[in-house]
Amino acid sequence: MRNALFASLLFQSGSLVLVMAAACAADTDNPAVSTAVLLERAAAAEAAGELNTAYALYLKATQGDPESSEAWAAFGEHLRFYVHDPAAARNAFERSLSCVDRTPHASAFAWRGLGEIESKASHNDAAIGFFQKSLAAMPLSDTHRSLCHLYCMQGDYRSAAEHARAAVEMNPQDPIARLLYAAQLQRAGEAAAGREEFRRAFALVGDGPVHCCVYYNAAGYLGVCGDKAGAIDMLERFFKTPNHRHLTRQEIEHDSDFAALKDSAAFRALLDTYSH
Repeated sequence: MRNALFASLLFQSGSLVLVMAAACAADTDNPAVSTAVLLERAAAAEAAGELNTAYALYLKATQGDPESSEAWAAFGEHLRFYVHDPAAARNAFERSLSCVDRTPHASAFAWRGLGEIESKASHNDAAIGFFQKSLAAMPLSDTHRSLCHLYCMQGDYRSAAEHARAAVEMNPQDPIARLLYAAQLQRAGEAAAGREEFRRAFALVGDGPVHCCVYYNAAGYLGVCGDKAGAIDMLERFFKTPNHRHLTRQEIEHDSDFAALKDSAAFRALLDTYSH
């Protein structure tokens, strides 16, 4: 299923992603495949950029096991993050939460997804409420990451640092969490510790496919450090990933990590070229 352990495997092993993604298409129509296996293969397909295959696998999982709270929560996240359909994602998350035998993990994942939808709409109080419900259901590194981002956007860097640290403590193999924490350490004047977190993050990435948010948050860290050229380079890498559309130009322009880049001609040119 879409859990932290599986995600860390995807980050660390490009060969695993490719092997599992290659197996996805062959098993999409196999009725004997379990829901858990379908969800694992869907996540592998996402990581390999095979989004049509991933969608089909998530859909099959929810149709074959309509009372699986895990299937609905994972499908909701796919619809939110990859399909960019917040209405359909909300329906899937709510369907997950309505399952009689829902798991704590699925509940936490669904509440976090609803919080992300509200945060995207700038409904910050509602988003925080959903994130708190997520943590109450089951603490997730992903939820702490979401809260870190939201508090950064609000300028509450102390709270952002607390949640970034919690995300790393919960999932030390998550490079995105480490990059978020690196930026907060830099803000707190702990530059050496921040550089070490940045180094560790990229050591975890390995040679496989790199998640778009790794590049984006690396750019954020470098922006906070004042390394404009490095931040621009990482942002360009982010824009060249298949799923950079989950962030709008306005969101990037107003990201506090890029405050030092706002007057940069290179930054504006990059946004003009790639963003929407």
